[in-house]
Amino acid sequence: MKRLFFIIAILFLIGAGCSGQPFSTGSDQSQTTSDGLVGVESNANASLVNNLPSSFDAKVAFASQAPFGDWGMPYQEACEEASMILAAKYFKKEPLDKNIMDEEILKLTKWEDDNGYPIDLTAAQVVEVLNKYFGIKSSVTSDVTTDVIKHELVAGNLIILPLAGRDIGNPYFQTPGPLYHMLVVRGYNKTEFITNDPGTKRGEVYRYKYNVLLSAAHDWTGGVRIYKDPRPEPDMSKGAKVMIVVEK
Repeated sequence: MKRLFFIIAILFLIGAGCSGQPFSTGSDQSQTTSDGLVGVESNANASLVNNLPSSFDAKVAFASQAPFGDWGMPYQEACEEASMILAAKYFKKEPLDKNIMDEEILKLTKWEDDNGYPIDLTAAQVVEVLNKYFGIKSSVTSDVTTDVIKHELVAGNLIILPLAGRDIGNPYFQTPGPLYHMLVVRGYNKTEFITNDPGTKRGEVYRYKYNVLLSAAHDWTGGVRIYKDPRPEPDMSKGAKVMIVVEK
C-alpha cells in the first residue's frame, strides 16, 4: 500500500523494549492525564491537516495484559504482547475476551522465549514479532506527530506507541508506574488520542492529551534485562522517539 509518510530531515536511532511495575485496579472514575495540547509541528505537517475528520475511532476490542488481575509474570511485562494481540485480533477480525487474551499472552511469550526474544521488546522487535508470529505487516517510523498519527488511523492502520510509562500520568497505574510501556492508539478527537491501554483493566477507549503521549514516546533503552534486574534503571528519556504503524 502507498504510505502516507513524508520525508523528514533527520532520522533518530531506534532503541529497543517493556519494563513494567504492577498496576493497581484504581477507582472507577475516568479521566485524561493532562490539559496540554500539541500544535502543528512543521509546515510540512500542516499540509496533512486538510481533509481529516475532526474525530475518528477504530472499534478495537479490548482486554488488559492481566486479564484476570494477575500481575505476576509474564503478565506484568506483557504490554508489548497485549498491544500486538489487540492489533492482530482487530485486523484478522477475530474475537477477543479475557480468556482469549490470557491464552494468547501465554502462547506468545513462550514463542518469544523459544526464539530468543528478551523481556523488553524494542519497537523493531515488535515489528519482527508482528511479521513472524502474526503474519502482519508493520514498520517503525520516527515521524511521530499528531497529524501523521491521525492520517495513519484514518487510512485504516493502527499505531502501537512505545512510551516512558511513568511520564503519561495514568492514575490507574501503581506508583511510580511502568518504566516502559506500550499501548494501541485507535483514534482521536479534537484534543486527545483514543487508546486501548492494556496496562489497566479500565484501558478501553482511554484518552490521553496529544502532547502527553507524544512527549512520552520513547523506545526501550535498557538492552537485555532480567526480571527484577538489580542494575540501575535506564534513562527512558534517551530512547528514540518512534512509533509502530500496523498496516491493515
